[in-house]
Amino acid sequence: MSLIRLVYASQSRLVEANRQVELDRIIESARRLNARHEITGFLLATTGAFAQVLEGESATVAETYGRIVADPRHAEVRLLAESPIDQRGFPQWSMGLAERDETTMFIFGLYGVTPEDDLPQHAADDLVDLAGELSRQRA
Repeated sequence: MSLIRLVYASQSRLVEANRQVELDRIIESARRLNARHEITGFLLATTGAFAQVLEGESATVAETYGRIVADPRHAEVRLLAESPIDQRGFPQWSMGLAERDETTMFIFGLYGVTPEDDLPQHAADDLVDLAGELSRQRA
């Protein structure tokens, strides 16, 4: 099986009133579907944006990305990178999550993610590194 890594960023359409409920739904659904399709990855979330790393077989990652693009909770979805990989960077995560909050604000800031310079403005490699750092802290 040939593995790929796909990285995208999008604007969040979640509203504050039900933001946490919707994030919980996204993660629950992603974990269930990703485990079934042998996809691993990590989702970064800020108040205004998402960035996600997906890893797996090309066809299943493409199918997953297609569902994300059609999801009304995302706007302006941008594919940042798609490339073959030798091994998974997030093997323990069917879908991990880190939100920029009071606890993680410093780490997000180390990678330049601020309210003024949110996730979609960053290079794919930087987002993968940020997700890796946060995933190690959550493991």
